[in-house]
Amino acid sequence: NLLTALKIGRSPAARGKGVLVALNEHVNAAREATKTHTTDVETFQSGEWGYLGSVATDTVTFHRAPARRLHVPLTASSLPQVEIVSMYPGASGALVRAAVADGARGLVVQAVASGHVNEAMGEAIAEVLARGVPVVVSTRIARGGTRAGYGFAGSSQRLVEAGAVLAGDLSPWKARIVLMLALQDGPASGAQLARLFGR
Repeated sequence: NLLTALKIGRSPAARGKGVLVALNEHVNAAREATKTHTTDVETFQSGEWGYLGSVATDTVTFHRAPARRLHVPLTASSLPQVEIVSMYPGASGALVRAAVADGARGLVVQAVASGHVNEAMGEAIAEVLARGVPVVVSTRIARGGTRAGYGFAGSSQRLVEAGAVLAGDLSPWKARIVLMLALQDGPASGAQLARLFGR
């Protein structure tokens, strides 16, 4: 894998493609790469978009370029506390409130489906949003991402209406990093975060 990464790094075809992940002679875009197995040598996959390319002997071949790339420069010496809170059957919203009480300056919610939570968690999210704590909603589902929809209490549409931002195709862990970087120099508005996560 190290040798493969070196071959990719020195390939002129890799220029301009952003951060890449090399594993088992495949090339993935960092934004799209997901670990799919605990021990498989081909654990990193690029979901519904597929690999960017491959390496055979000394030849690096790209089949496509990533269309979406996000770069937020690191400007602070330390990053703000951002916690991930998971939605699960019977979630009360207590962990949302506890994370903020513990000093979280932002939250990422690992929701279900395309960004939904139950009513109790939706109420807790609305409370912390009203206190000025940004909330980004991602999903535990590997493909499809988040989108605003439905009108029930806790639906992604209602969360957006309350001021939450949808993470799109970013996993909760990647969304957390983006939110930390977005908040490194101080608070960011919902509109600013929506533009950032929409890139």
